[in-house]
Amino acid sequence: MANFITMLRVAVTPGFVVFMVLSNSNESLKYVAFGLFFFGALTDWADGFVARSTDSVTEFGKTADPLADRLFIGATLITLYAMRILPLPFLVLVLGRDLVMAAGYPIIGKIDPTKIAVHWTGKVATAILFLALGLLTLSPAPHAGSYFSFEGYPFTTWVNWQTAGLWLFAVGIIWSLISGGIYISRALELAREMKEENGPVAEGITGE
Repeated sequence: MANFITMLRVAVTPGFVVFMVLSNSNESLKYVAFGLFFFGALTDWADGFVARSTDSVTEFGKTADPLADRLFIGATLITLYAMRILPLPFLVLVLGRDLVMAAGYPIIGKIDPTKIAVHWTGKVATAILFLALGLLTLSPAPHAGSYFSFEGYPFTTWVNWQTAGLWLFAVGIIWSLISGGIYISRALELAREMKEENGPVAEGITGE
């Protein structure tokens, strides 16, 4: 059941993108897009809750859940950026952090899964970013933001949901970077432990 819920998140992702893009010409469709986004965000909580409560955590779920998250969030970020609702620096910071994390998960997880256990700061970051993205999804077209900078984005003047969403997203980025730093520190701690246990072999891995 938990894995089915995870796959539902994957299934609604293209629908969100399509309806969000179509909302440029038919603004009422943004509410359909928001509904799909809300459903996708809800499945992010539901699959983990079901897996834990029914003791049905699987290896497939451990891999599929974070991949579904990255696909769902990544598609949302890129769509909002393409529509000039989300500035490029915000997109780069979040996707860059996720790419670094995704690269380290498989290696660290196989050696010591406890090192990649979800930290509470990561949960806070995800909750704030989901709320911010929901507000940005409700931002009416057209949008006048630059594709390459913060120019044209309503940070200092209240415009609509976009203003609140942008500021909330900025807070979410701070929390996201904090949680990313914690995961990196765990990885470095693991590298030091490997060096102490394996000597010269680990030294070659860590580059020391």
